[in-house]
Amino acid sequence: MQITQHDDTVQHELRRLIPRQFADWQGRYMIEGDPEKRWRDCRVTDISSAGAGLELCDAGSEAIEGCRIILNLQLKAEIRHSQETPNNRRRVGTQFVELSEAERAYLSSLETLDARW
Repeated sequence: MQITQHDDTVQHELRRLIPRQFADWQGRYMIEGDPEKRWRDCRVTDISSAGAGLELCDAGSEAIEGCRIILNLQLKAEIRHSQETPNNRRRVGTQFVELSEAERAYLSSLETLDARW
């Protein structure tokens, strides 16, 4: 399926309608297909259920628009219960702890939007 300029504009407008939450989170990212498979630091400046605004550290001057990245964010949680699964893995339930106001607001907005991943 070919995406036209009109489709791209409509997608952009829809993304802007989704509420963004201010954030000031540290994260890490890796450019997909990077031959070095190197994790780099970034700062998340805002986030929504559709995407995030990032400040990439050590990104260099190469053109990266259109590249895909893997984003790693860290939220602290405490394991509340644990059980072994039939396939010898461990299933755990967690409760978030020490959330910043921005992290709490974002997670709350997902519930309000009835977001599904």
